[in-house]
Amino acid sequence: MPIVPPVHLIVSLALGLIAVSASAQEEQGNVADTDTDPVVVVDTVAPPALSPKVAVVVAGDPDESVRTTGLEIEQECARAGLSIPADPALRAALRGEAGDQDDGLAGLRSLRRSLGVDPRRDLAAYNRLGAISGADALVVLHREGTIKLEVFDVAASQFYEGVLQVDDTTAKQRVRYIERRAKTAQQRWDQGPKPATGARVDATGKPIDEPEKKRWIKKAWPYFVVGALLAAGVTYLIVDGRRTNEPGPPLLRFRPGDE
Repeated sequence: MPIVPPVHLIVSLALGLIAVSASAQEEQGNVADTDTDPVVVVDTVAPPALSPKVAVVVAGDPDESVRTTGLEIEQECARAGLSIPADPALRAALRGEAGDQDDGLAGLRSLRRSLGVDPRRDLAAYNRLGAISGADALVVLHREGTIKLEVFDVAASQFYEGVLQVDDTTAKQRVRYIERRAKTAQQRWDQGPKPATGARVDATGKPIDEPEKKRWIKKAWPYFVVGALLAAGVTYLIVDGRRTNEPGPPLLRFRPGDE
């Protein structure tokens, strides 16, 4: 009798041959594509990074010594590679120098003069000055016995930690102090501007540590809420248990016109 091979074995062999044939054709197609369409490598050049932009602002009375110091620090920043406002009249107005009445900077001068009059509005004024000048950070000078320097982050609406005594520092120290904070301020724009809070941050942009009492309250507030709810529930049960069906004393109701 003839030997009949199993049907499932035949089907398996047929499917295996079909798969091998399809794989070989795919490899041939890939080789043909490679021969006809060579890969072209294009060199891309990244755009140069913009340097942080700073603007020097004199807060308070702009006496001659403070204005001169502001101009010197502005030049130090420019020599170090930091960007400064291109309009010399705008830079002069931020330092508190007088200008022409028709230069369009009357509003800016008014904002600068308002600094220190109402501390609650100072942050909004600094933000506006930063927007007008296009600066990432403002270098704020003011006199408190000696001339002091602070850096304001426009995107964060906050001052950085630390105040420099200008007379006790060198140009190199001042530029390093300003540049580190200005770079952090520039990077913050990618995170989006934040509302003014008045809190200070360090040179890396992190908030300065709060007092331990505030930190404890922030961690424990859920327990306060739960305790208040429990106290309210117990009070309700006590009051409700004391209620009776006896009517209370009559109340007088005032009606306009009655005598």
